[in-house]
Amino acid sequence: MPRTSPASAATSRDVAKAANVSQALVSRAFSGNGRIAPETRDRILKVAAEIGWRPNALAASMVTGDAPLVSVITTRLSFDWRAQVLSHLLKAFEAWHLQPLLFYAESDREVDRLLAETISWRTRGVVVTAGVVPEARAEAILSRGQFLAALNRPGNHPEAFSIATDNPVGGAQAAAVLLGEARGRFLALAGPEDSWASSRRVDGFVDGLRDAGHQPMVWHNATMTTEAGLACAARLLALPPNDRPDAVFSTNDAIALGFIDGLRGSGMTIPTDLSIIGFDNLPASAWTPYQLTSFEQPLDAMVEGVLDHIHAHQQPEAAGPAMPLQAHRLGVDGVIYCAPRLVVRQTTRGPQ
Repeated sequence: MPRTSPASAATSRDVAKAANVSQALVSRAFSGNGRIAPETRDRILKVAAEIGWRPNALAASMVTGDAPLVSVITTRLSFDWRAQVLSHLLKAFEAWHLQPLLFYAESDREVDRLLAETISWRTRGVVVTAGVVPEARAEAILSRGQFLAALNRPGNHPEAFSIATDNPVGGAQAAAVLLGEARGRFLALAGPEDSWASSRRVDGFVDGLRDAGHQPMVWHNATMTTEAGLACAARLLALPPNDRPDAVFSTNDAIALGFIDGLRGSGMTIPTDLSIIGFDNLPASAWTPYQLTSFEQPLDAMVEGVLDHIHAHQQPEAAGPAMPLQAHRLGVDGVIYCAPRLVVRQTTRGPQ
């Protein structure tokens, strides 16, 4: 049987005609949905291969929702941590034979718009890795029978799945480490005040220090970048020497790395004059010029939780435990929290 030329691409109607079956049977042969005799299915597959036709998975999903498509929302891939999250997630999707449909924007403020766009696509569900999920948008997604999974943020709906690093615990542990070094003047380098993760890390840090009788300074930054860290270093060096903090907790590694660079050549040495702890444990944190003490987020556990939820949504009868094995606690906000791990390097000096 001659192969159809590109100018006149084959269709399912051509397959049905050549195999002497209905288009409905062609659809069943490829989707696996509905009854079809094995010999009929084999004949249809053989004819389709001979004329060069394959079903369009994306088009099929728009009609039936059967394709293994998952909407993924992310922003600011120049942000190293966000790129690391996406890499882990896409690798897990590949292992589970899921296909991501990526929705991207440069600003977290655009997440609501991206969520609205996903509703136009018949994917199995939505994974959100950035921004804030409005309650109304969560309800719109879940009411369509899709799942909603929020990674490292709240899903803001009782039927959404939410899993995150236990950020307040990390902040409190950073405070305990710096207090153990007998430091006396404390500073938190934070992101925007409306940043969910950064704000909770600061909360844990401030609460831990207040319990010990200290009131730390908190410097918020519009962006959580190395450039922001450089600016914070210049701000610190502008202070009188006796007023400069000697213990710094940065709510992400990017700010911390820029801060370290900004202190080079100033006469201040780390960790003799100042200790600093970051958050995220980015690969650059282990580089020789930095050797930054940092918190490693439980990314594998969080991605595992998301994938388990997707599996449970597709096969409720085979659902496993509600919480990943590495889960730390279930918050009153419905978020499953996993504890971060402190990685000690050379920017802290240890107990004194």
